[in-house]
Amino acid sequence: MEILVTYENGHRFAATCHEHTVYTGKGDDGDASRDGMWPAQMFAAALGMCIGGYVASYCEHHNIPYDDLRIEVDRETADAPSRTTRVTARIILGANISEKDAQGILRVADRCHITNSIKHGMDVVCTLAEGAGEAANDG
Repeated sequence: MEILVTYENGHRFAATCHEHTVYTGKGDDGDASRDGMWPAQMFAAALGMCIGGYVASYCEHHNIPYDDLRIEVDRETADAPSRTTRVTARIILGANISEKDAQGILRVADRCHITNSIKHGMDVVCTLAEGAGEAANDG
């Protein structure tokens, strides 16, 4: 297991990977410090952060300043089924760059792990742990 997702309360979940924990949704316990983005927003944020990592690496290797690097992420959604249909990531460097570097940055941004996962498709497999329904059936 790489990541453990646990229910907290209300609509809040905690996801822990190694020593790092992030929270999604809103709890009903009044502890807003543990509330977080909705999971679909976190999905788009993860894409933006992944792109940012690839862009920062490119900039570092090409001696382009990237201290002011920002990624503005917008997403479009649809219903039936509920999903994100489009994500637009606007890369803001805050540095003057050549056309060659601009094309290089766009090329590496398009190769980030999450972008590749979406573009090339992935399987999502849900299983139910053995005995998961027993407590409900004991009643």
